[in-house]
Amino acid sequence: MTTETSTTTLRHHVRLVHASTGAPIGPLAAELTEARYGWATRTVPDGVVVTARADAAVPSAPPSLAVTVTDGAVAQLLVFPPVPGRPPHTVVVELTAPEIERPLRPVPMTLTVTLVAPSTTVPRTGRTVTARATAGPEPKPEIALPEAEPGVYASAPTEWTAALTPVDLLVDGTFLRTVSMSGSSAATRIRLVDTT
Repeated sequence: MTTETSTTTLRHHVRLVHASTGAPIGPLAAELTEARYGWATRTVPDGVVVTARADAAVPSAPPSLAVTVTDGAVAQLLVFPPVPGRPPHTVVVELTAPEIERPLRPVPMTLTVTLVAPSTTVPRTGRTVTARATAGPEPKPEIALPEAEPGVYASAPTEWTAALTPVDLLVDGTFLRTVSMSGSSAATRIRLVDTT
Protein backbone atom coordinates (compact mmCIF):
# COMPACT_ATOMS: atom_id res chain seq x y z
CA MET A 1 0.00 0.00 0.00
CA THR A 2 1.31 3.42 -0.92
CA THR A 3 0.25 6.77 0.43
CA GLU A 4 0.30 9.80 -1.83
CA THR A 5 1.22 13.14 -0.36
CA SER A 6 1.11 16.57 -1.88
CA THR A 7 2.64 19.82 -0.72
CA THR A 8 0.31 22.81 -0.49
CA THR A 9 1.78 26.29 -0.76
CA LEU A 10 0.45 29.75 -0.09
CA ARG A 11 -0.02 31.52 -3.42
CA HIS A 12 -1.86 34.71 -2.47
CA HIS A 13 -2.91 36.73 0.57
CA VAL A 14 -5.70 39.18 -0.24
CA ARG A 15 -6.83 41.96 2.08
CA LEU A 16 -9.74 44.35 1.66
CA VAL A 17 -8.84 47.61 3.40
CA HIS A 18 -10.70 50.82 4.14
CA ALA A 19 -9.44 53.47 1.71
CA SER A 20 -9.52 56.19 4.39
CA THR A 21 -8.18 54.41 7.44
CA GLY A 22 -6.23 51.50 5.94
CA ALA A 23 -7.90 49.14 8.43
CA PRO A 24 -8.68 45.59 7.28
CA ILE A 25 -12.34 44.98 6.38
CA GLY A 26 -14.21 41.85 7.42
CA PRO A 27 -15.68 39.36 8.00
CA LEU A 28 -15.42 37.98 4.47
CA ALA A 29 -16.46 35.08 2.28
CA ALA A 30 -14.45 34.21 -0.83
CA GLU A 31 -14.20 31.81 -3.73
CA LEU A 32 -12.29 31.59 -6.97
CA THR A 33 -14.43 32.82 -9.87
CA GLU A 34 -13.55 29.57 -11.68
CA ALA A 35 -12.89 26.33 -9.81
CA ARG A 36 -9.34 25.02 -10.30
CA TYR A 37 -8.01 21.59 -9.43
CA GLY A 38 -5.79 21.70 -6.35
CA TRP A 39 -6.59 25.33 -5.49
CA ALA A 40 -8.39 26.38 -2.29
CA THR A 41 -9.40 29.54 -0.43
CA ARG A 42 -9.68 30.21 3.29
CA THR A 43 -10.67 33.33 5.20
CA VAL A 44 -8.33 34.57 7.93
CA PRO A 45 -8.75 37.45 10.41
CA ASP A 46 -7.20 40.02 8.06
CA GLY A 47 -8.35 38.72 4.67
CA VAL A 48 -8.29 35.65 2.45
CA VAL A 49 -5.51 33.20 1.65
CA VAL A 50 -5.36 31.22 -1.58
CA THR A 51 -3.38 27.99 -1.61
CA ALA A 52 -2.51 25.49 -4.33
CA ARG A 53 -1.13 21.97 -4.38
CA ALA A 54 2.31 21.50 -5.88
CA ASP A 55 0.82 19.33 -8.62
CA ALA A 56 -1.84 21.90 -9.58
CA ALA A 57 -1.53 23.30 -13.08
CA VAL A 58 -0.07 26.77 -13.42
CA PRO A 59 -2.85 28.96 -14.88
CA SER A 60 -2.24 30.60 -18.24
CA ALA A 61 -3.85 33.81 -16.92
CA PRO A 62 -4.11 35.10 -13.36
CA PRO A 63 -7.10 33.57 -11.56
CA SER A 64 -9.69 35.86 -9.95
CA LEU A 65 -11.08 35.82 -6.45
CA ALA A 66 -14.61 36.95 -5.60
CA VAL A 67 -14.59 38.44 -2.09
CA THR A 68 -17.83 39.33 -0.29
CA VAL A 69 -18.12 41.48 2.85
CA THR A 70 -20.61 39.49 4.92
CA ASP A 71 -21.32 42.03 7.68
CA GLY A 72 -24.17 44.18 6.36
CA ALA A 73 -23.50 47.00 8.84
CA VAL A 74 -19.90 47.25 7.61
CA ALA A 75 -20.81 46.82 3.94
CA GLN A 76 -23.42 49.59 3.90
CA LEU A 77 -20.68 52.13 4.68
CA LEU A 78 -18.56 51.14 1.66
CA VAL A 79 -18.85 51.64 -2.10
CA PHE A 80 -19.10 48.46 -4.20
CA PRO A 81 -19.14 48.53 -8.00
CA PRO A 82 -21.79 46.08 -9.25
CA VAL A 83 -20.48 42.59 -10.05
CA PRO A 84 -22.92 40.73 -12.34
CA GLY A 85 -23.84 37.26 -11.11
CA ARG A 86 -22.35 37.83 -7.66
CA PRO A 87 -23.95 38.69 -4.30
CA PRO A 88 -24.14 42.34 -3.18
CA HIS A 89 -21.05 43.74 -1.45
CA THR A 90 -18.67 41.69 -3.60
CA VAL A 91 -15.45 42.70 -5.33
CA VAL A 92 -13.45 40.63 -7.80
CA VAL A 93 -9.69 40.69 -7.31
CA GLU A 94 -7.23 39.46 -9.93
CA LEU A 95 -4.54 37.36 -8.26
CA THR A 96 -1.53 39.04 -9.83
CA ALA A 97 0.81 39.18 -6.79
CA PRO A 98 1.52 37.18 -3.61
CA GLU A 99 0.31 40.04 -1.37
CA ILE A 100 -2.66 42.11 -2.55
CA GLU A 101 -4.48 44.97 -0.84
CA ARG A 102 -7.73 46.15 -2.39
CA PRO A 103 -8.94 49.48 -0.97
CA LEU A 104 -12.69 50.12 -0.69
CA ARG A 105 -13.93 53.69 -0.62
CA PRO A 106 -16.36 54.87 2.07
CA VAL A 107 -19.84 56.14 1.22
CA PRO A 108 -20.42 59.90 1.64
CA MET A 109 -20.77 60.74 5.34
CA THR A 110 -21.82 63.76 7.38
CA LEU A 111 -20.20 65.38 10.41
CA THR A 112 -22.44 67.37 12.75
CA VAL A 113 -20.97 69.41 15.59
CA THR A 114 -23.00 71.03 18.37
CA LEU A 115 -21.13 73.90 20.02
CA VAL A 116 -22.04 75.14 23.50
CA ALA A 117 -20.58 77.89 25.66
CA PRO A 118 -18.30 76.94 28.58
CA SER A 119 -20.11 76.15 31.88
CA THR A 120 -23.53 76.45 30.20
CA THR A 121 -25.65 74.67 27.63
CA VAL A 122 -26.19 77.86 25.64
CA PRO A 123 -25.60 77.20 21.92
CA ARG A 124 -22.68 79.03 20.30
CA THR A 125 -24.24 80.61 17.24
CA GLY A 126 -22.85 82.55 14.30
CA ARG A 127 -19.53 80.71 14.19
CA THR A 128 -17.56 79.62 11.14
CA VAL A 129 -16.77 75.93 11.61
CA THR A 130 -14.35 74.05 9.36
CA ALA A 131 -12.89 70.54 9.37
CA ARG A 132 -9.30 70.69 8.05
CA ALA A 133 -6.82 67.90 7.39
CA THR A 134 -4.37 67.51 10.26
CA ALA A 135 -1.37 66.93 7.98
CA GLY A 136 -0.24 67.14 4.39
CA PRO A 137 0.85 69.82 1.94
CA GLU A 138 -0.59 73.31 1.97
CA PRO A 139 -3.28 74.17 1.34
CA LYS A 140 -4.71 71.36 3.42
CA PRO A 141 -8.11 70.08 2.30
CA GLU A 142 -11.05 71.50 4.21
CA ILE A 143 -14.75 70.78 4.62
CA ALA A 144 -17.14 73.53 5.67
CA LEU A 145 -19.72 72.90 8.39
CA PRO A 146 -22.33 75.65 7.92
CA GLU A 147 -24.75 76.39 10.76
CA ALA A 148 -27.83 74.21 10.21
CA GLU A 149 -29.69 75.39 13.33
CA PRO A 150 -28.64 77.51 16.32
CA GLY A 151 -25.32 76.15 17.56
CA VAL A 152 -25.43 73.09 15.27
CA TYR A 153 -22.94 72.94 12.38
CA ALA A 154 -23.19 70.20 9.74
CA SER A 155 -21.24 69.16 6.67
CA ALA A 156 -22.80 68.06 3.43
CA PRO A 157 -22.46 64.33 2.66
CA THR A 158 -18.77 63.99 1.80
CA GLU A 159 -16.26 61.24 1.09
CA TRP A 160 -13.89 61.50 4.04
CA THR A 161 -10.66 60.45 2.36
CA ALA A 162 -7.43 59.34 4.00
CA ALA A 163 -6.29 62.99 3.90
CA LEU A 164 -9.30 63.88 6.09
CA THR A 165 -8.81 61.10 8.64
CA PRO A 166 -8.60 62.61 11.22
CA VAL A 167 -9.35 66.36 10.96
CA ASP A 168 -8.72 69.46 13.03
CA LEU A 169 -11.93 71.27 13.93
CA LEU A 170 -11.52 75.02 13.52
CA VAL A 171 -13.93 77.58 14.97
CA ASP A 172 -13.52 81.02 13.39
CA GLY A 173 -10.11 79.80 12.22
CA THR A 174 -8.92 78.75 15.71
CA PHE A 175 -8.13 75.14 16.52
CA LEU A 176 -10.63 73.56 18.92
CA ARG A 177 -10.04 69.81 18.76
CA THR A 178 -8.94 66.91 16.54
CA VAL A 179 -11.86 64.64 15.63
CA SER A 180 -12.43 61.47 13.60
CA MET A 181 -15.44 60.13 11.78
CA SER A 182 -17.26 57.19 13.31
CA GLY A 183 -16.53 53.98 11.46
CA SER A 184 -19.93 52.53 12.36
CA SER A 185 -22.30 55.13 10.94
CA ALA A 186 -22.71 57.42 7.94
CA ALA A 187 -23.48 60.28 10.33
CA THR A 188 -21.09 61.33 13.09
CA ARG A 189 -22.49 63.70 15.73
CA ILE A 190 -20.36 65.29 18.44
CA ARG A 191 -21.01 67.89 21.14
CA LEU A 192 -18.17 70.21 22.10
CA VAL A 193 -17.59 73.07 24.47
CA ASP A 194 -16.41 76.06 22.44
CA THR A 195 -13.29 77.25 24.25
CA THR A 196 -11.93 79.33 21.37
